[in-house]
Amino acid sequence: MMTYLTRQASLDALKKMKIFHKDLIDLYGGYGLDLLDNLGRRNVMLSNIQEKFFANELAKTYSGVSSDGRTGEPDIMISEISKELECKLTSRQRSGTINFQTDHDTLVKKKELDYLYVVAGKGFNKFAALYFEGLTTNDFRHLSNGARGKVSMCKHKAMSKCTVLVGDVIIRNEVNIKKSSVTLSNVDLPQWKRQKAQRSIKYWKSMPPQYSIILEEV
Repeated sequence: MMTYLTRQASLDALKKMKIFHKDLIDLYGGYGLDLLDNLGRRNVMLSNIQEKFFANELAKTYSGVSSDGRTGEPDIMISEISKELECKLTSRQRSGTINFQTDHDTLVKKKELDYLYVVAGKGFNKFAALYFEGLTTNDFRHLSNGARGKVSMCKHKAMSKCTVLVGDVIIRNEVNIKKSSVTLSNVDLPQWKRQKAQRSIKYWKSMPPQYSIILEEV
């Protein structure tokens, strides 16, 4: 899939974000604080910087690129090609999961939006940058009580619209099916292990795609 946001532009923006992040760590440290104590708070502080730096890179190729930052305004607007880009910065949770969220009301109002999800490691040295084209409410879970207007992505629906710019995305189903198939190729495999591998293949074929996101050092 061809996108208006390229891998090189993404790498350049992330490198600038790394510099800002280091400066912010130093500033916090000067007051005896650790920015990395709360990655959610850290990501909120860097979210506006993400919008600004990615907008700056897009402005090298397109005219009329803006990043307003005010509530109700697009994170990034590219007037030349009439595109709005929502920017999200997130990190892996303690459970190991990565949650891609959006504001439900915004998506209902816009009906369809492009998204840039940047996943940052704790040290802000490794990243994944995933561009999603034309996401709708169908690509996210239903709004639940207590969710404060936020809905989480259904990755097995939305990943077909994804272009990986930095890092990698692996379909765990395919990895596990291949692993079990290799096991079955052993003609000397005990019957109980053969049955276990067959059950594993059947299981992973029946499951919706499950994804692992691999971060890349930048």
